[in-house]
Amino acid sequence: MKNLSFYLILLLVGLSACRKNIDDLEVIREEGPPIVLVETNLRGKIVGEDGQAIPFAAVTFANEVTQTDEDGNFYFQDVEVNKSGAIVTAELDGYFKGIAHSRFSAEGNSYVQVNMMERGDPRSLESSQGGNYTDNDGMKVDIPANAMATSAGGSYSGAINVYSRWIDPTDENMGGIMPGALTATADDGSPLVLASFGMLALEIESGTGVELQLRGGQAIDVEMPIPDELLAQAPDEIPLWLYDLEAEQWLNSGVCYKVGNVYKCKITKFGFWNCDIDLPAICLSGQVFNSDSTFSPYLKVIVEDLADNFVYWGYTDSTGYFCGAVPAAADLLLTIKDHCDSVIYSEEIGPFAQDFQIPDIYLDANVSSFMINLMGTVQHCTSNDVPFGHVSVTLPGRIRIFPFVDGQFDINMAMNCVEFPELKIQTFSLNAKELSETVMHTTSTDLDLGLQETCASFTDIFELTVDGTEYWTAPTQWYLKDNSTTNWMVLEGLSSAGKFVLDILVYSGPGTYSSNVFFNVENDTPAPEFPLLNALSPNITLTIDSDDGTFIAGSFTGTALDITGAVRTIESSFLVRKAP
Repeated sequence: MKNLSFYLILLLVGLSACRKNIDDLEVIREEGPPIVLVETNLRGKIVGEDGQAIPFAAVTFANEVTQTDEDGNFYFQDVEVNKSGAIVTAELDGYFKGIAHSRFSAEGNSYVQVNMMERGDPRSLESSQGGNYTDNDGMKVDIPANAMATSAGGSYSGAINVYSRWIDPTDENMGGIMPGALTATADDGSPLVLASFGMLALEIESGTGVELQLRGGQAIDVEMPIPDELLAQAPDEIPLWLYDLEAEQWLNSGVCYKVGNVYKCKITKFGFWNCDIDLPAICLSGQVFNSDSTFSPYLKVIVEDLADNFVYWGYTDSTGYFCGAVPAAADLLLTIKDHCDSVIYSEEIGPFAQDFQIPDIYLDANVSSFMINLMGTVQHCTSNDVPFGHVSVTLPGRIRIFPFVDGQFDINMAMNCVEFPELKIQTFSLNAKELSETVMHTTSTDLDLGLQETCASFTDIFELTVDGTEYWTAPTQWYLKDNSTTNWMVLEGLSSAGKFVLDILVYSGPGTYSSNVFFNVENDTPAPEFPLLNALSPNITLTIDSDDGTFIAGSFTGTALDITGAVRTIESSFLVRKAP
């Protein structure tokens, strides 16, 4: 397969059913095969179609719910889950639900990345009239009149908002966007994998954003384009599949018919639909090691069907294992990519008529996450005493803060290749508003910075006065919220004692803001601890004095509530860095 990327198994991890002799807990059902449970830790990341992290998304896994942090990361600990697989879902306003499928092991911790697809602007129609439209990708949607019902089943008449997306089966990012894994079950209970010729997402809400459903017996006519490179092999009739969240797989739910260069289908529910041919499946597993025989975790594994243009992918777990469903009796290409998405291993394998564990794979280099040690001594420039403060390490796109006391630091910093090629290192004194010279580091080797003298004044700073007591943070950073349709800007002051966070929900440049402004203080250790504060407009008034693309300068005044609910008088001035 060269042009078609059908990703299967968003997480090909663990020993799963392909490995033997695992200390699992078996729960026997009265009917059907036993359910094998394992206890696992799962970490992951939620990203958009552009690969950028999505913060503050709600993530559900094994009936537990958490939220992604500012970097889109999430973590579940000590969760009991079905070894054969389970789904991870992510939800956030403005996106279709993100759904990834994972397999698990009793020995390794797992990793999964969930991609979320933007819903975009809706098509607004009247339920009593219905309507049809063709989107920018050539997919046609035809909604009959009076076809909508409430979620409780009652009739609905009024405005509707239609959200739809066609997912190109030849798009190399399809596997990250589609829900779950391309797996199904045959009538006799045997496993299947699916090869897609087109996929769509469809959701309809009332004009006020309330979820709706189709009335019984109603259907929406859809025409999905068939990509030119698939047209010759596209069958005249093809099964239509609906992704079922309870079954956690695709269910055969109809037939689509080829007419010219499109498939005509009838959609009876809202969600993800898929035109696929089904193929017998086997379980393929393996284990990946670094060159020094240590495990190589969280690498992307791609298994490509060379004859039929199908691709399946996932990640190794913390012990380097992967396992997932692939077509039986097919010539395959196995590719492994590192954290920078560079190919580090490639081999043609197969065909395999039954479940198979390939021989252990040893890479030519160590590509797993690694540590850099930074050590040194900090001293005030004029008084020669030793301060307490923090080391600031600026990486592409973010800043990491490491505290030190008594003028000494010895830091083991976890790194991977995505965070290279350049680090900018500075030390900051919290006894005085002073910092050291910048040290640049461009290799993965440990670094002894020796004596660092804090002689220079802060170039960027976020100052805060609370009831007459002064506090400050440095360095500073800014960013725009990726998950907002408005120009939502965040300004932050960082330190080892905590950070100051100013949110401007609708930023429009220099001027005065008396609404849509929020400020809070996040505390940390060591001392001095900042008072925990929360403030919002109109209790604070913000003025942006200048924004020249290098720095944003401004101030705000007003009141805030502390952790006890007491009102505190605050004022602030800041000079936040936007560019190096």
